[in-house]
Amino acid sequence: MKALLLTADLGGNVPPTLAVAEALARRGVETEVAGLGAGRTALPQVPFAPATAIKPEGRRRGPGDLGALRRLMTGRGTSATAAALIAERRADIVVVDCMTPAPLRGALDSGVPVVVLFHTFGRYWLRSFDRGPAGAVLGLLGLRPSVLWRRAADRLLLTDRVLDPSRGDPALAAWTWTGTTEIGTEPTARGERPRVLVALSSSDWPGMLAVYRRIVSALAELPLEAIVTTGGVDLGGELSGAANVEVRGWVDHAELLPAVDLVIGHGGHSTTLKALCHGVPLLVLPINPTADQRLVGQTIESEGLGRWLPKSARPVRIREAVRAMLGDEASRARAAALGRRLRAAPPGAEVAAERIAAVLAG
Repeated sequence: MKALLLTADLGGNVPPTLAVAEALARRGVETEVAGLGAGRTALPQVPFAPATAIKPEGRRRGPGDLGALRRLMTGRGTSATAAALIAERRADIVVVDCMTPAPLRGALDSGVPVVVLFHTFGRYWLRSFDRGPAGAVLGLLGLRPSVLWRRAADRLLLTDRVLDPSRGDPALAAWTWTGTTEIGTEPTARGERPRVLVALSSSDWPGMLAVYRRIVSALAELPLEAIVTTGGVDLGGELSGAANVEVRGWVDHAELLPAVDLVIGHGGHSTTLKALCHGVPLLVLPINPTADQRLVGQTIESEGLGRWLPKSARPVRIREAVRAMLGDEASRARAAALGRRLRAAPPGAEVAAERIAAVLAG
């Protein structure tokens, strides 16, 4: 049996998609990935030009990339290309990213069973994406996301149901929460001074350099050690550290998180859940106003797992928030308890692979 995963490098969607693909391969399903640049996975990759026409995350995108993104999302030619690729690869099942309506339409029209992957909270997909401006425009083009999603054989939410603000919404009754695809480990011994990890978006959103600089300025005057990771993003200028703040490019956060006391992030679902799987509270500064980042930050605050601030927050406000959070034992205890629960749960990628295998068997 063969599974084809249709995706694109849109940022935080890539890690959970690849985690599911690898879990499928471990189950003995012949698995191919289409839509990512060469070398993104050890699994077999096949070309999907509408997706690879977009520059990958971490690289500065220009006006031409906006056209490529529009063609990927809405082009009739993209739907036809997706359907042709599915026929060419003789896939028995197709797994498609929920953010790519045109490839999803092509997959649904191919006659092959389709499973859709959702890589953040259900509330974002229901309210902001489907019922927001993007969903309205897509609807005018015959690509209303909710209409396409309903046609799929299964809809997999790669997140934790308990944290999802829409966990009881009847509109999600036919969806499946798999749990997060992120993996955490037990915390290690802490040093004498608190350690803070800073990790903002892996895409170069306007003004992100200024946000990094305000964070560094805030941390420079606190008795702590910090590592700022930029993910290799072209920030459009130089970012300098401080005596207690080290600036790096790309770093595997899983190597750092066991010894970290606080994460300052942008509210990306993948980064946030990775921190929580390690039992680490977060301070969230949403970067992308159209994404799920503010919802993630608000959820973190409402669940007592940290706080969120606007990205325009001045250094003094960031400094006060960090100082307060490092002294908040209740928040640290809640984050630690959540980390233990997430680590004890079945891995989300394995649950997703089991659901996909069940559609194959059916």
